[in-house]
Amino acid sequence: MEFVGRRRSLARLDDELDRVGPGRSRLVTVRGRRQVGKSRLVTEWLTSRGLPHVYYQALGRPLPAELDAFAAAVARSNVGSLAEVASGVTWRSWEAALAAFATADDGDGPPVLVIDEVPYLTGGDDRFEATLQAAWDGRLERAGILVVLIGSDLATMDALGSYGRPLYQRVDRQLRIDPLDPAEVGGLLQVDATEAIDTYLLTGGFPRIVAERSLHGTTAGFLDAACRDESHPLVYAGRQILDAELRPELSARQVLAAIGAGERAYNAIATRAGVTASTLSTALERLGGKRIVAADDPLAARRIGKRTRYRIEDPYLRFWLRFLADRVGDIERGRGDLVAADIRASWDSYAGVAVEPVVRWGIERRLPDTRFGGARRVGGFWSRNHDVEVDLVGVDAGDPVASIEFVGSIKWRTQARFGQDDAVALRAAASTVPGAGASTPTVAVSRTGIDGRVDVDVAMTPEDLLGAWVA
Repeated sequence: MEFVGRRRSLARLDDELDRVGPGRSRLVTVRGRRQVGKSRLVTEWLTSRGLPHVYYQALGRPLPAELDAFAAAVARSNVGSLAEVASGVTWRSWEAALAAFATADDGDGPPVLVIDEVPYLTGGDDRFEATLQAAWDGRLERAGILVVLIGSDLATMDALGSYGRPLYQRVDRQLRIDPLDPAEVGGLLQVDATEAIDTYLLTGGFPRIVAERSLHGTTAGFLDAACRDESHPLVYAGRQILDAELRPELSARQVLAAIGAGERAYNAIATRAGVTASTLSTALERLGGKRIVAADDPLAARRIGKRTRYRIEDPYLRFWLRFLADRVGDIERGRGDLVAADIRASWDSYAGVAVEPVVRWGIERRLPDTRFGGARRVGGFWSRNHDVEVDLVGVDAGDPVASIEFVGSIKWRTQARFGQDDAVALRAAASTVPGAGASTPTVAVSRTGIDGRVDVDVAMTPEDLLGAWVA
């Protein structure tokens, strides 16, 4: 697959390498969800720059096997002095293995040590972080090398350089790798803005899944092919991600399943998941810390309590939990056609809700923008019983909010355009938002376009929205 995007991440790695010099090393962590392309990014950077490096991927093996594999990676590296040292060597500890890097410079530029899937080492050996810290303080910090630590467990990687941990104040940069954004998805597939955003809602921008989509002329063809194959990335990546991040946490999985099924309110989630309030609170905190679940509060010109709603933060996981998590059995028995049919039948209603955070994200990327007044944040508003909802509410940066800068409606329908009836309904719903009034500007976002007779202040099409991610 063509390597696209990631310019900013590549530039940051270049910047860290430039800061390495005689007697001066750098320590960088690279984190991101499984399947997001972290390893591919670092490999592309090493290869395109022609850097001397050792690339080692941990697999959670017993310590002797892990050290043997590490020695083998060093021996086959393009760092000549290290390859000679590691050839036929048997290291019995990480102290001995890391000590070899104290004199690794061959004169071909600063060597790079990459350790992939670090959480396997920190989880399997409580001493690894302390050992790395001791090696860093003892000799590596002055060895003139760049050390890159990669991990898929976001919470573990975030904590790696935090207060109270061995590497506190030693990590020079924490680099987070996110999935491809909607514009990068569209650029890779060479599709229009509508198809790019719909594909983003389906794949979440995960490179491997987007690559599979590129093999098909249409999204429908891609979906049919995926639902015929239980080993397709669209089908198995969700389970792989959750197995890596929530292996022993049954209650968190129950809560996640309830939210994935469409429950958003606290009590409704607890009822569907069959858990107590205390268990739910713990699970939501855990899922939020791992950035799997996001909590949204209504935006208004006064504080509104007890209306928090929860959603799956990652678009692909949201899709997978809604349509595939409980249907793998159908795919395995050769009835993936039923799964694909159910997805197509429910797509309009599903996408109409799933696109909301993407639209808010896109508009926020454009701020400040005179079309949206003085807005600096974008969210939504809903009544206590959820019978009234405003998709878009733009507010100032204050806390509490001082002013409502705009209100808006999103219609992600595949057929009807945004019409005057939609504009009237928006005005009626917006009248319930504290701080909004008859003069508050209105925004209409539509998948199929805006009827020319509609009275709104800002009209946004998929092309307008996609432009938010175009550098």
